Amino acid sequence: MKQNQNNIECAPTKQEEGVANCLIQMCKDSNAAITSFSMSCEDGYEVTISARKKGKRTYNEFSLEEFETIKAMAKEKLDQVEDKQKLQDIIDVCDSNIEDIKEKEQEKEDGPIPQH
Repeated sequence: MKQNQNNIECAPTKQEEGVANCLIQMCKDSNAAITSFSMSCEDGYEVTISARKKGKRTYNEFSLEEFETIKAMAKEKLDQVEDKQKLQDIIDVCDSNIEDIKEKEQEKEDGPIPQH
């Protein structure tokens, strides 16, 4: 299915503004980079609204190369610190995400599995 994203320029209603302000406050309260709200609607539609702190990205928005770079930087610093656990956690998360990205890329190359 083709995915389209439309950015519609218009003045929000008071209700829409209230939802946006609520999401922004949730971000602030939880110190999160992004907060979103989703709901299923009639006729198979789903609505997702998100608030994001400017300039912030979530973990699943990094590329394979970025994860590999982060991992390499963490490995480089690992020998220089006493408390290695935080850096090891970063390395482990990067390994997991690198593996996920490679699996998804392989699935795209292989194409859909034929149904019989």
